[in-house]
Amino acid sequence: MPVILKTILNIIIFLLCLSFVVCVHELGHLIVAKLCKVYCFEYSIGFGPAIFKHKFRHKVKDKKGQLTANLFEADENGKKFPRPQVDFVEGETQLSIRVLPLGGYVAMAGEDGHLTEEGKPIPVERTLPGVNHFKQICIMLAGIMMNFLLALLLLFCAAIAPQQRNLTYSNKIVVVDENCNAYKAGLRTGDQILKLYQVYDNLHANDGSDKKVSLSFPVENERVNLTAYIKPKQGVENIVSYEDMTVESIAFASQDIYANYTLNKVSATQPAFDLALYDLANKTNYSNYHLEADSTRSIYITVLRDNKEQEIVVPNIKTASKEVKKNGKKVTMYTSQQIGISCPSETYYIGFVESIKYSGRKFGQVFVGIYQALGSLFTPSGWQNVGGIISVYKVSAAGVQSGSFSYFLLLWAYISINLGCFNLLPFPGLDGWQTLIALIESIMRRKFPNKVKNIANSIGLIILLVLAGLLVIKDIIL
Repeated sequence: MPVILKTILNIIIFLLCLSFVVCVHELGHLIVAKLCKVYCFEYSIGFGPAIFKHKFRHKVKDKKGQLTANLFEADENGKKFPRPQVDFVEGETQLSIRVLPLGGYVAMAGEDGHLTEEGKPIPVERTLPGVNHFKQICIMLAGIMMNFLLALLLLFCAAIAPQQRNLTYSNKIVVVDENCNAYKAGLRTGDQILKLYQVYDNLHANDGSDKKVSLSFPVENERVNLTAYIKPKQGVENIVSYEDMTVESIAFASQDIYANYTLNKVSATQPAFDLALYDLANKTNYSNYHLEADSTRSIYITVLRDNKEQEIVVPNIKTASKEVKKNGKKVTMYTSQQIGISCPSETYYIGFVESIKYSGRKFGQVFVGIYQALGSLFTPSGWQNVGGIISVYKVSAAGVQSGSFSYFLLLWAYISINLGCFNLLPFPGLDGWQTLIALIESIMRRKFPNKVKNIANSIGLIILLVLAGLLVIKDIIL
């Protein structure tokens, strides 16, 4: 599929999913507001001009709360007569679907003097400020709880769906596709890699001379038995860099040491590949040389196929160039192309009870993690970890591109939790603020002036819009 079509599809999926998550939030407000007898004018899906409007009709109930029915009744003399016909009346809340799928809203009666569409005044006790504080709090928190319930449901569905896991402990490989270097050289899915070493040709010296050399990594007579695709060092639980792997790892042995070494130098961090550059093959200082456009590498691989060992050479892997920023300037960085192998995977299932446990555990981890991130928001590292609407889109697109429905559900569960946690903050304009005001009014037994609340909400909205704009700029720049 062309890139432009993929992008359009990702945007459509993102807007629909975001609208769904927001509308579920608003549905929570609507349901509890109805239960509390608050008059709701409209439940809207989307914003802008309406393309669909409807008010649902419902049956009239008698004084005992029973639906009237077209049945015969008997009087005290046994004479039968028909009961009144069932009457239908139009509901008070309009369902609207609007042009822009960017969320939704619920319009509730909020002040004295509100009128219905028929011009009838709405009683104060049917407005949001007119119900008691406990009901107001329930209405405000209902949207947040719906987001949390949706997240738990998505987490459960993600857990109980078929799962994929990488068999990193195996030395068998999967060849990515028929266009990769590995396939062209003769490697096939299911081959077991026993040993390998690399030869870099036309490496350029860092001293500015015209000297070119060929180097091996590791040197040929120091090859080790490769027992796993990824084998962590003792005590390492989460692999985050090649330093966390032992030399028996295929991923470690086949890495492009020059690309990774240069990348770490560019980012001005501790080189993650000092072990590869110095300790593993201490006969040569690899950091004295670098890749250029004419540099190549060849990989010599001993594989086991059909119980027979054979050597396969992946020859003359070309060097690709990439523009990166270094010390504020654009420089060209050269990297060797990927060989095109990965570890095998398998499908497995989590049981019903385990899926429930997983949902609760994961929800708690994400919930705590969000507030920890918010706590560090005004630190340099915390600001770097916060994203706006573009970051949310990228998360959604990553879920689509992964091809895993389970992973896609997992990501949107995280987004739903984020929305709920954000609205729980006691910041003007958010549900948490309305809840806090209701609590304070309940304790003080007096109401805040509407003017004060309106000013606070307006200021809060402006701050939120500015913050959203800054995050969009940050997403674009970074």
